Amino acid sequence: MAETKVPAIKNIPAQVDTETKLALESMKEALEVRLGRRGDPKDRAVTLRELIDSGLATDLAQEPYNPNTGATGFAPLRERPGDVVVPPAPTSLTASGLFTDVLLSWNQSTNTAPYGNHAFTEIWRSQAEDLSSAVLVGTTNAFIYTDKGLEYDSTYYYWVRFVSTSNNPGPWSNMASATTVENIGATMAALSETLADLPGYNLLATSTTAATIIKSSSEPSTRTNGDALQPNDIWFDTDDGQIYTRNTSNNAWVAGRDATLVNVFGSTSFTGSTLTAAMATAQSDIVTVTNAQSATATSVTNLTSTVGTNTSSISTLNTTTASHTGDLNAMFVLQVATESNGSKSAAGMVIGSNASNGSGAQSYVQFQADKFAIWNGSSSTAPFIVSGGTVFIDSARIQDGAINTARIANAAIQTAKIGDAQITTAKIANLQVTNALIADATIQDAKIVSLNATKISAGLIDAARINVDTLNVKFFANTSSKIYNHLSTSTAVPLIRYGSAIRGAGGSTIYTGSNSSFVPVTITSVRNNASYTAVLSAVLGDVSGGSVQFSLDNSNWTTASGGEPSIYWNAGTYRGYVYTYQGQITGLSTSQSTVYWRVYFSGTYNHTHMQLHVTMDNTT
Repeated sequence: MAETKVPAIKNIPAQVDTETKLALESMKEALEVRLGRRGDPKDRAVTLRELIDSGLATDLAQEPYNPNTGATGFAPLRERPGDVVVPPAPTSLTASGLFTDVLLSWNQSTNTAPYGNHAFTEIWRSQAEDLSSAVLVGTTNAFIYTDKGLEYDSTYYYWVRFVSTSNNPGPWSNMASATTVENIGATMAALSETLADLPGYNLLATSTTAATIIKSSSEPSTRTNGDALQPNDIWFDTDDGQIYTRNTSNNAWVAGRDATLVNVFGSTSFTGSTLTAAMATAQSDIVTVTNAQSATATSVTNLTSTVGTNTSSISTLNTTTASHTGDLNAMFVLQVATESNGSKSAAGMVIGSNASNGSGAQSYVQFQADKFAIWNGSSSTAPFIVSGGTVFIDSARIQDGAINTARIANAAIQTAKIGDAQITTAKIANLQVTNALIADATIQDAKIVSLNATKISAGLIDAARINVDTLNVKFFANTSSKIYNHLSTSTAVPLIRYGSAIRGAGGSTIYTGSNSSFVPVTITSVRNNASYTAVLSAVLGDVSGGSVQFSLDNSNWTTASGGEPSIYWNAGTYRGYVYTYQGQITGLSTSQSTVYWRVYFSGTYNHTHMQLHVTMDNTT
């Protein structure tokens, strides 16, 4: 802030009359109070300079200030005209659906010319593909945004636009949409409810209706442990080998006989007239082979119910084999199937074990089903479900896992180790990383809003791209600096280029005539938009139509700006003159980097000495 200089106040002369002295003392007191030299400092007057330096007012509109116009000459800061440039449209808006969040990102070219007054970005959302129905959901100063608290398994449409510091919104970006992930908990509950509605669930989940086998020589009235009988309990009569089941009313035992058993056992090889004869024939299906080569035992059981074209069946297979070479196999197969009007459904289970002299032993369990669930017996929701090829796990602990594509909500990761990993696109929105350890890492595109220079200790930033409007560099090392030019194949060129030409130096030759060019200078490795300073020093007589010119093709010439456009003298004698020209070279194509200079007289020329010095600055 500039210091306000106040002259010293002189003392009141002693040799004045009483009334004048009193008047002067009152004026001195008032002046010292306003200058803050007496009384309460809060009564001190504030100057216009202090208001302007503090930022509370703009600069004076009157120079010098005239109090007689009635205008103060300054205004509050809020009345200062703002930058009214309309922001451009954001591009490359993308949206990625998470669980109940959507992550948005867009381009970051908001502070490039002519738009340097970026304030913030508005984010608008709709559940229809219609901008007119969108609502403003947030603003941000960054170029990514997380829209939180959305519904599961829902699609949302987004648009963004830039807003300037003058509160001028720009045009809309492209539309982007994303769908959130389904509610896994709700899906598992729905699947569990569906599975629980399937036949047989009560036998698994409800202990009061689970079947119990009771071995007794007489009709039992309770279970073996004393519990009450339940529907579907099974009684095996040890006297005659007959099987009975408890009816659904739980008031009687029903013999386990069915007319279809005769067809099952005797449809192909039934030779007797009784069920006993049929079963005797069926027993031939159980074969035990004992010889020097191998032994095999197989048992097949089928239970089928058919009404019209509707059929349901249960099949079991028990088989074991053993050979003298040490190859062993044991397998149990259970298959259930239904068929109704051409629609088929089947489920099965295989439990097996095998061993071989050459490869050791192994066991296996395999299932075939449209839906598979594991129940914990105390919850209405299965903690593990397989449905339609997708696995749902309510709670899992994985010590060592490989996941190709992961979407994780509310993750607590205690120790993360990423070895030889490449993160191509990382989006971290509204996150603070307090202590990051990154060794030998390549970060291709990073958005860092604020970087404290004290966090870089004795480090080097090699091959870095620093894109800023103003870069404050105190010192350059002892190095030969260059700048890349505008050519299609960019080439590093010197920061400064210089060339000169002299005519008649050190001599007394007089050059006279008309319509001629002199002191040509050719400068190569020029960058488009380079600035120039051309100095013409000459001893001239009577001349007319003189000018300093440049050309980009050595054919079409342009008069240099910033100096005398037409040199004319009619003095009748020789005198020394110096002309200076300053300007900028524009229009160099991607294949041009040479600028040609000359001094040209369209009328008469009469001189004894002439020098042209040209300096070109490639840094502009």
